[in-house]
Amino acid sequence: MEFLIKISVVSLYVLYLSHYSGAYKQCKVPNGDAGLCLQITKCQPLNDLYLKKPKTEKEHLFIQQSICSKDSPKLKVCCPSESVWSSFKPNPVIFPDSPVLFTNKVTRKPPIKPILSPVPLTLDTGIEYGPRIKDYQGTCGVDSSNANKISGGGPTNIDEYPWLALLEYAGGALACGGSLISAKFVLTAAHCLAGSSGKPVKVRLAEYNITSYPTDYVEIDGGGTDSINVTIIPVKHVIKHPDFNRALRINDIGVIEMTHRATFSDFIKTICLPPANYMNEFNKNTNFTVAGWGNDNAIRNEVKLQVMVPFMPTDQCIKVQGNEILDTQICAGGIKGKDSCSGDSGGPLMYEKNQIYYAVGVVSYGREMCGTEGVPAVYTNVFKYVDWIRGVMDGSITA
Repeated sequence: MEFLIKISVVSLYVLYLSHYSGAYKQCKVPNGDAGLCLQITKCQPLNDLYLKKPKTEKEHLFIQQSICSKDSPKLKVCCPSESVWSSFKPNPVIFPDSPVLFTNKVTRKPPIKPILSPVPLTLDTGIEYGPRIKDYQGTCGVDSSNANKISGGGPTNIDEYPWLALLEYAGGALACGGSLISAKFVLTAAHCLAGSSGKPVKVRLAEYNITSYPTDYVEIDGGGTDSINVTIIPVKHVIKHPDFNRALRINDIGVIEMTHRATFSDFIKTICLPPANYMNEFNKNTNFTVAGWGNDNAIRNEVKLQVMVPFMPTDQCIKVQGNEILDTQICAGGIKGKDSCSGDSGGPLMYEKNQIYYAVGVVSYGREMCGTEGVPAVYTNVFKYVDWIRGVMDGSITA
């Protein structure tokens, strides 16, 4: 009888284990031990760490390395065995080039002579031409990818829009985007420089998937994989436009100076500032591109996404938005399900002209429900601030 009871207990335990392992897939925690892929709320030590404020860089890195599923809208992490919860310590895998170890490492290179970008000679088009703009690395706005663009939106190729920047705040929060306009400067929105998350502390370049660190791997057509290593550079200064008004949502533009120059590659390039005010060139058939890691309404995107949005004339935009739209702003969007959204703020509104990309706008604001049919988002018109941007970059204007 006792033997039968033991057999029954063992059988029930086996059934429990099979059910448990069936419900949750096995995984490896960052230190290599076995774990189970659970919603973070079911894993006490990681949930406590996730809720901790502020977190150290190592703690933030450990959470990133623990993410085990990209298919669920709820955050899932590789949870260690309950037997070690009481002695749990977040020890991430530190790679040789990790910024956790080398935050102050600077590679100095001889200065590159500025090159003046060409200004179109035809002046009878009704387009307002402005000052020549220095392009500090020689070539700007040339995309690394030759893939067909996705008008309906979707993930970018790993090397598309290599000027996109992702802003990191204290505690590891990722809340805004930006665009690299020189080796040391990033263009963004003013409200990204003094919001609820505070000021950005780091700029991420060559980023693709925010859940993998420091290397992203992407399968490519025809087989094989492509990889990219994220570059993280600390922020030195943030400069908001002096006339930025949060309540009125005007002059929403700012510049970030990084502590040292970025090293250019196929994954890190600059986008061009507009040499002309192209507003008179835009019409209902004009499409722009917006890309970034913003939310799909309530769901955070893990990889770099893109979408094409149409230009909306200012008079039509005023009727929809219900407030004044100035000549320092551009309206774009209004197609259901295609829009910039929360988290895309500060990123560029990109206009492709003769195979060169220009940051004609900066993501400023829109409706709370992104992608509402007939309702565009509002972007800051970059051309109107070129003199100010140039002054910040050459040091004649300071914070």
